Amino acid sequence: MTSTDTGSTNDTAASGPPDGGGKPGRRNAIVTTLIAGVAAVAAAAVPLLVRSDPPHPPTDPCDLDRLTGFWAQPPSERHNEALLADHRTPRVYTRVSTDSNPEVSVRGRLNLDVPAGQVLYMVRRPDPGTRDQEGNPGNGRYYPVAPVTPTSRGCWEDDARPIGYPGAKGIGQIYLLVLVGQDRAASFANDRTARDWDGYNPDQWSASNSISVLSFPVSSA
Repeated sequence: MTSTDTGSTNDTAASGPPDGGGKPGRRNAIVTTLIAGVAAVAAAAVPLLVRSDPPHPPTDPCDLDRLTGFWAQPPSERHNEALLADHRTPRVYTRVSTDSNPEVSVRGRLNLDVPAGQVLYMVRRPDPGTRDQEGNPGNGRYYPVAPVTPTSRGCWEDDARPIGYPGAKGIGQIYLLVLVGQDRAASFANDRTARDWDGYNPDQWSASNSISVLSFPVSSA
């Protein structure tokens, strides 16, 4: 086989440094030391980059204690103690974005045995005592949002749901969790798809025969 090696005894790689920077062996030792130092620094930094959060506390299945940043508890809440399985006060945390049409995220925990034939439903009501960026007050109507199905540990959540329209910032929301019959829950879903539907006024809402489980305010100001 014909060799393709074109090297020679005058190859630059085999000669001394062209700039007269010292013996090759000494310079190579310096370079090796520098590389080793950089590698050590990089190795020390890797754990900082890949470090994960500690395991979830086993005593708090909803991890509500781990919520940080912009998560906050509502200033007040009302609940139907007679309906709660362990009579413990429900826990709720909310987070509101800073957009002109803010998005509200909610996480909570309540131990509720939903009766057969009933549906736990989340409802929102724009607070008539608050105003949007144009000075318009909340309309005070009731807007069923979606069914809520807590986990076996009582956890529930609703993520990044817009308040309603650009410029709505400032309108407070009153959140409600209610029990309704399955037929009524189905009518909520149908009504939401109707053209020009705009929630229920207080009289219409009273006719829904809902049972309040939990309510709390959320500010978007």
